[in-house]
Amino acid sequence: MTVVSPLDAPWALGERAYSQILRHLRAIDARTIVELGSGASTAALARDLPDATILSVDDDASYFARTRAQLPVNARVTLVHRPLVWQRHGGAPYLSYERGTFPRAVDALLVDGPPHWTRRGREACLYQVMPSLEVGARIFLDDYRRTAEQRTVRHWLSAYPNVLRLVEVIEEGDYVAVLEKTAEATEPRHTLWRRADAQLQAMLQPLTSRVRSVALRSRRR
Repeated sequence: MTVVSPLDAPWALGERAYSQILRHLRAIDARTIVELGSGASTAALARDLPDATILSVDDDASYFARTRAQLPVNARVTLVHRPLVWQRHGGAPYLSYERGTFPRAVDALLVDGPPHWTRRGREACLYQVMPSLEVGARIFLDDYRRTAEQRTVRHWLSAYPNVLRLVEVIEEGDYVAVLEKTAEATEPRHTLWRRADAQLQAMLQPLTSRVRSVALRSRRR
């Protein structure tokens, strides 16, 4: 009988993707990790990085209890239940984890929640944790194969120009985007209602063309 790793269960990271994330964490000697969306990866991190302190947040009570049962004895993991609430970042509404405190010096952020049906819920996660991230910290976003997660990364890079860079896309499982915080962050440069600059430009271009056309006709009269 074949034994399936908990990391290869439905909705989990996948063993291969996790091994690549672990490679990054060991490379930067991550000591303080924040995980948004608990599960099999929480127990795996506690096992493979026993000296790291892990804060794992989840909104789902069943996942919360399941994760607690999987943790190794004496794991340095703090599990926190935070419900999903509406909040605003840059004027736009997001349904994401309730705001709360995070450790002061975070070396890595793993975003594997909230659920996909919250639409932009995962995007809000970085806006909450960014002030606590150390320069050189890694940010991991699971499910990067999906269009919504790809859009999230574009919005993050747009909100924090010269602060974030995309390091790698782990092409295992549902893909994981790996970003690095390269400098101290200022206030995020949110685009109106989180529209990408290119989208906003496309919206304004017809109006701009009409204004120019009217101006030219006025000059000719």
